Amino acid sequence: MRKRYAIRWPVLAGATALGVALGALPATAAVPSDGQGERGGQPASAQTYLERIAHSPSELGRFLAELPKAGDLHHHLSGAVRAESLIGYAAKDGKCIDTTTYVVTSAAAPCADGQRPARDALAPGPFRRGVIGAWSMQGFVLPLDGDPQPGHDHFFDTFGKFQEATTGHDADMLAEAARASAKEHSGYLETLITPGAGPLNQLVDRILPKDPGPADLAAFHATLTANPRFQALVRQVADDTDRTVRDARKLLGCDTPGAPEACRVAIRFDYQVLRAQDPRHVFAQQTLGFELVRHHLGGVVGVNMVQPEDAPVALRDYTLHMKMVRYLKSVSPEVRVSLHAGELVAGLNGVGGRDLTFHINEAVGVAGADRIGHGVDLAEEKDPRALAARMRRQHVLVEAPLVSNAQILRVSGDRHPLRTYLDAGVPVALATDDPGVSRSDLTAVFQQAVTDQGLTVAQLRTLVRASLGHAFIEGRDLWQEQDRYDALAKPCAHDTPDTHRLPSAACRGFLKASAKATVQWKLEADWRDFENRYAHR
Repeated sequence: MRKRYAIRWPVLAGATALGVALGALPATAAVPSDGQGERGGQPASAQTYLERIAHSPSELGRFLAELPKAGDLHHHLSGAVRAESLIGYAAKDGKCIDTTTYVVTSAAAPCADGQRPARDALAPGPFRRGVIGAWSMQGFVLPLDGDPQPGHDHFFDTFGKFQEATTGHDADMLAEAARASAKEHSGYLETLITPGAGPLNQLVDRILPKDPGPADLAAFHATLTANPRFQALVRQVADDTDRTVRDARKLLGCDTPGAPEACRVAIRFDYQVLRAQDPRHVFAQQTLGFELVRHHLGGVVGVNMVQPEDAPVALRDYTLHMKMVRYLKSVSPEVRVSLHAGELVAGLNGVGGRDLTFHINEAVGVAGADRIGHGVDLAEEKDPRALAARMRRQHVLVEAPLVSNAQILRVSGDRHPLRTYLDAGVPVALATDDPGVSRSDLTAVFQQAVTDQGLTVAQLRTLVRASLGHAFIEGRDLWQEQDRYDALAKPCAHDTPDTHRLPSAACRGFLKASAKATVQWKLEADWRDFENRYAHR
């Protein structure tokens, strides 16, 4: 019998604007009231409507499309863009695509034997369908035997095939991501990027060619950060990222009178470290990310680690990677960290029983992660109940990309630990992961939360609030206490939520000084409007 992943426990009580956002949100937006006395309550009308249309996918989709979704905290920019857009980038740049592997090549047309110009994939037909299928999960059928490997491999293989198409198109991708967020009523996006990794690896190979062990981290860090070429690279990465934001704003028309809603989406970046590389490269990339966050550069507000957690090097060096993060956190405790951890299941090649027992534990207990991405193997972790209790106490949020969990790991339904985390009082936020590759979006993730996990409107509201409460965006929190949504911060405590009336002067000043509180305030206002639309349906 397959081991179930759901463990049922009782509920436990319990920078500057330039370069860090596509658009500033107005500090005069209103915080909504739900009309229930406690701000966290939920009128029956929206839930009643949800129950009435829950078995109609189209009606449910429309309802959830309108629902304010707050923040997407687990979003890889390179995997967020639709294959159709990537084809357009490659065609514009005159690149070629291998007709067998569908890998984009850097060579421009005329194409070599076995390749076709990317522009050939612009027109409908077998070639275009083949490219889209190779660059995404479009049309991919998971095997009936439940084997996770085929879906896992197809998903991760897409990146190496389309990667060359993304070169030089960071602003295009960021603009597309902003449009998608605005369309889905998501006002905050924290997206993952890895600028400067190639030049950094080359520098490290010259000046620090020996891989560090746990005892070498301090010396390695001191040598690297004292190097003028490293510091120049930090500044270059920050400048490039700021330029990407400016170019994306220009593409969106953010400085025009009719600026679109996408310009109001607040965007920040997490620096993603490539965990399947040599230890010296991993630690150097972590250090670069920490430097960007510590100095408030390039809109980078957090550090993460990516690439398949089951990759041989990632498995081999997992504990070392956690110790690296712990060292950097000891030097710069203010830097926020989210870690992909527990994105593992039995049945993946190379994953042994022990691998499933400690990854989340070490991400929380050794690295001191502020958030966990995926966290799917909770049931297999050593003492999962104690782990979840610790995450609740330390306010460690789980980023739950339900669609990619189903595609990559074959984990859904009662095998998914989402309800277990919620029952244990662990904060959770829904996320997309790689919506372009998944052929999905945030609305689809919310729809899966309702149909697959049985979440209510009130639970969805808690999750969207948590997505902003645990966002790394700068500024004070709108709520007096983390993970409790019954009392606003004192400057706004006596304000009556109303989208048509300004808050008090004290509250306006508080919002103006806090980008975080501003996006939270807007969420509350948007949620009230959403409730009102469904009050009489």
